[in-house]
Amino acid sequence: MGTLYLIRHAEPVPPYDWDGGDAARPLSKRGLKQAQWMGAHLAKLPVTDLRTAPHQRCRQTAAAIGEVLGLEPVIDEKLHIARSFGVPEVKGVMVWVAHSNNIPGALHGLGVPGYRCGHASAWRLEFDDSGKLESYSYVEPEV
Repeated sequence: MGTLYLIRHAEPVPPYDWDGGDAARPLSKRGLKQAQWMGAHLAKLPVTDLRTAPHQRCRQTAAAIGEVLGLEPVIDEKLHIARSFGVPEVKGVMVWVAHSNNIPGALHGLGVPGYRCGHASAWRLEFDDSGKLESYSYVEPEV
C-alpha cells in the first residue's frame, strides 16, 4: 500500500510584481505561510520520497515541507510545468510538488473526477498493494 500527495506550489508573487522570468518567480509572504502549513500538515507522516518541479515557487514549497520532514527535495524534470506526468508505482508515502496545469492531468489518468488545484493544496491518493487507486481526498491549506 502506498500514498501519494500531489501538491500544487504555494502562492507566488504576482507576475505584475515580478521583473524576472516566470521560472524564477518566488513565493509571496502568504505562499511561504501556506508551504509551512502544508509541512506541518504532513509532519507526522513517514515520507520517504519528496520531489519537486524545477520552478522556484515549487522548490520553495518543497523546501518548506522538507524542512519539517527532515528531507531534501529532489528536483524532478518530469514535474516541469510544460509536461504532463503519470503516476508510477507508489511505495510508502511520497510527496510531489508540481503545477495546476499538470496535476489535473495526472489525476484524470488515475480516474479521479476532480480538478480543484488551489495554491498549496494537496490531493491525497491511496493505493492498494496491487497499485490500484483505493481512495482520494483533497486538502486546502488553512492559510
